[in-house]
Order: sequence, then C-alpha cells, then structure tokens
Amino acid sequence: MKRFSLMLVGLLALGSWGWSEDVKPAQDLASYLDQMQVKLEHTAQRANQPSSSGSSVVGLRGSKQEPVSKQLYWKGKTGNAPVTPEEVKMFRTAIEQAKAGQKDTAVATLKSFVEKYPKSGLTGDANDTLKLLDSAPAPAKS
Repeated sequence: MKRFSLMLVGLLALGSWGWSEDVKPAQDLASYLDQMQVKLEHTAQRANQPSSSGSSVVGLRGSKQEPVSKQLYWKGKTGNAPVTPEEVKMFRTAIEQAKAGQKDTAVATLKSFVEKYPKSGLTGDANDTLKLLDSAPAPAKS
C-alpha cells in the first residue's frame, strides 16, 4: 500500500511538472513590434490591391453570383473591416515610434488612431499594442 501511494505521489508530481512547461512565456515588446510591422506590410499590400468592389473587371458572361443566403456565415464574426492606406500609415508611425523608444509618443499616436478610426480592422491590434506598451517598463535614459 505504501509503495502504491508513493508511486501515485511521484506520478502526480511528474505530471504537474510537465504541465507547467506548457505555459507560454509573455511576449517581449521588441518581438511583438516586429510582428506588427510584418502584419502592417501585408495589410498595406492588400489595401493597395483592387477589391471586388473596385476591380476593373465588370463581369464575365455566364458567371453566377452566389446569393447572400448561400454564403458562409460564422457566428459572432463579422466580415473583414476595410483598412485604408491612411490607417496603415498612422499605425506604422506609432510602431516605429515605439521601436525607437518613444513610448509616450507612440501611446499618444495609438490613442488618436483608435479615436479617429474606431471601426478599423486594426483597432484590436492598436488596443493590444497599447496594453503591451502600458505594461512595458520605461526605457532607461542615458
């Protein structure tokens, strides 16, 4: 009985040790800002591409549009919010300011971005960046 209880305690200890390694470490500010720059580059490329509403192709003979009732719908998910080049430029400016160590200026730029473009597709990223900048330590002054 003692041997069984010791084995059980040992297995529980090893099991909990294995689960504790699954927790992801908090992302540091520099890597987050690098990821945001890459995302903004992709968003800027998509913003400059013609969309279905602004394409030069008028239509094709025989092509059939799918009615709205037949299109896929994901509960709780709205369509992609359009992002204009001005939004990308303003957000990119804030990211560059944050990377340069100008935390206060970046926070002010992001807050004005959220006020100016509340329905932008980048608003969620702006709020996440604001939270990360608020939690990041202030840069050391030389």
